[in-house]
Amino acid sequence: MLLRTLQLFGFKNHEDLRLEFQPGINAITGDNGSGKTNVLDALFFLSNGKSFFNSIDSQLVKHGSEFFSIHGWLDNEIDILIQFDPNRKKTIKRNGKAYKRLVDHIGFLQTVFITPYDIALVNEGSEERRRFVDYTLCQTSAAYLTALSQYKKALDTRNALLKANEGRRLDPLLLEAYDEKLAGPGSILAQLRREFSQEFLPLLQEVWGHLFEQSEHLSWQYQTQWNGTGSYLDFLRMAHADDLRASRSTVGIHKDDWIMELNGHSLKRLGSQGQIKSAVIAIKLAQFAYFQKHTQQTPLLLLDDIFEKIDKQRADALIAWVSNGRIPQIFITDTHYERIRSHTESMGLALTQHHLKNLHV
Repeated sequence: MLLRTLQLFGFKNHEDLRLEFQPGINAITGDNGSGKTNVLDALFFLSNGKSFFNSIDSQLVKHGSEFFSIHGWLDNEIDILIQFDPNRKKTIKRNGKAYKRLVDHIGFLQTVFITPYDIALVNEGSEERRRFVDYTLCQTSAAYLTALSQYKKALDTRNALLKANEGRRLDPLLLEAYDEKLAGPGSILAQLRREFSQEFLPLLQEVWGHLFEQSEHLSWQYQTQWNGTGSYLDFLRMAHADDLRASRSTVGIHKDDWIMELNGHSLKRLGSQGQIKSAVIAIKLAQFAYFQKHTQQTPLLLLDDIFEKIDKQRADALIAWVSNGRIPQIFITDTHYERIRSHTESMGLALTQHHLKNLHV
């Protein structure tokens, strides 16, 4: 799907902004503080019903405004309207009809957002990588989205029970009742994550080989406490003693991680900054390929300040991958239009500039 028009009211630093987009490359330019990244975040919000950077909607309302709205018009006569008023519920409408549940919007339109902050995928803890996998699978699997919601609720209640009984005896039958609520969605998530990891690795290696050093081998390995043998319920029961001592759930798929290695060595510990940035770009483009494969449509590709943060070699490799008609619409932010033009003029795609005036937040 192509995005034709974006209208923002009271979103972050944009009081009233309307942009008309074209197929090809849409260059969003302006000085620092003009709200370039906020436009990309609005596109992400349009797709996911939440901000890429801030989970608290009330903090996204422009100072002095009473609400914000994000309205996007796509091809095929589809429009999406998101409205948030701190005194009311957030609403998401498609073609004028509100979703009964906001979660029902997830998966309709995918976005891949490449930002300078993505190195957290490698450098930070396992929560960052779980968030990446959860986001990817929630966009493509209703079963995963449902199981993840159920698992989080069950885990929260189980941990609250363990915390409330800290230092006191807990009826094992009561704890097992909570185990049963956790086991069903936990086993589903574990299976779907295992299948995803097996499918994602070849996509990642294909992108890596196309973009960067083919002599270097990049791996993506699923690391989980439960190997899939026996029942997930028995797996939880075996940890009861540790859970009681720690007053929290010490085992489960909420501890999952994905280990990245380059030529058999830890990318996080031994990889150079250049190698880490290259790996992150490859991971995001493999996500793009995964979305295309499973949805049969092309996601929105959002590139935030990418030419400022990576060297020319990696920037050229990125542009080479997205060229040749692979992606019909791309959104790129930069302070300098000429820098975007110099990197993209050989792509054969139309280049349209949207210059933002400097605004005060």
